[in-house]
Amino acid sequence: MLYEDLGQKDALEQLVTRFYNRVYTDDVLRPLFPPDRQRVEQAQIRFLIQLTGGPKQYDGQDERMNLAMIHRLLPIKEVHAVRWIELMTLTIEETIEDTEAATRLIERLRIGAFNVLRICDAHQNG
Repeated sequence: MLYEDLGQKDALEQLVTRFYNRVYTDDVLRPLFPPDRQRVEQAQIRFLIQLTGGPKQYDGQDERMNLAMIHRLLPIKEVHAVRWIELMTLTIEETIEDTEAATRLIERLRIGAFNVLRICDAHQNG
């Protein structure tokens, strides 16, 4: 299972911390993120645990939410999706020792990022 191959919760927490260190100092992405970094990081950790097949993390309220609902009102453009994937890829490659697992995670996240972009485009132009 991908969750185990990545190193489970500890590795995902380390990945998220390193990733948001980059995001919150990035000129392209920083304007999209709220000041409450801790809340953002905790949500990302729960999401990655679910995405990779780890133990169920979402409580009843979060269960109804999905990437589309969370991101649809944000002014996300292609430049943001591309930059998000660039920073996430760099962070995964630096953090995850199992290169095959890292590649699988990057691909899942790339698909998700561009799905979010499509949803935001549709909401903003629809």
